[in-house]
Amino acid sequence: MSVVVTGSSSGLGAHITRRLVGEGARVVAAARRLDRLTALVDELTDAPGRVVAVQADVTSAEDAARIAQTAADTFGGIDALVNNAGMEVRGSIENLEEADFESMLRTNVIGYYLCTRAALPYLKRNGGSVVNIGSTVVARAPRDRFGYVATKGAVDAMTRALAGDLGKHRIRVNVVRPGLVPSEFRGGSEEEAEELLARIAPPMQALQAVGAGADVAAIVAFLVSADSAWMTGAVIDVDGGYALGTP
Repeated sequence: MSVVVTGSSSGLGAHITRRLVGEGARVVAAARRLDRLTALVDELTDAPGRVVAVQADVTSAEDAARIAQTAADTFGGIDALVNNAGMEVRGSIENLEEADFESMLRTNVIGYYLCTRAALPYLKRNGGSVVNIGSTVVARAPRDRFGYVATKGAVDAMTRALAGDLGKHRIRVNVVRPGLVPSEFRGGSEEEAEELLARIAPPMQALQAVGAGADVAAIVAFLVSADSAWMTGAVIDVDGGYALGTP
């Protein structure tokens, strides 16, 4: 299986890449940070030749096309696409700068559109899977996260629209919505994020525990596999019950 994973240089993207490679997939790992991509490829020494790093910006149509072409040239096509690259600038509608909102739209929504469109000719060949990474912030709508909630809500809607459009090509499209999991998303290390979440996350989640990127990666691996062949248009929360709003 040939899989493209965007935003794969750190955080959830790196966990997803590790899981897929561990299950035997061939992965095109795409991200802006070439140094981190190279480190990830070097880390996966047990999978020589099965991970290819592509430095790319998903907000560029040319880069999205280059990612897809790399998968075709290296692995013969694309069986699955994981749209994971994302960004956040916090703020309410009153204080969020227009440029920052546009940046979130470009990365979190248009980037998914561009990468899906670029992968589509290859996914159509034998059917395939698109997994969009959303967020359970859409369910909770926390304050001062206007842009992120809005763009991740768009990902949910886009997933359902794509599932309806692409089903005739036997292409499945689902969205995975992580909750509070440690990542390097807002700067700092994953270890620092884990320490912070250990203090604040349990009371906010039904399971009263801290999840991990590996938990999300396991669901993504299921969705790109044949085991999920009868699933499309699904919105799957992987959040320990965060979206339930349990106090």
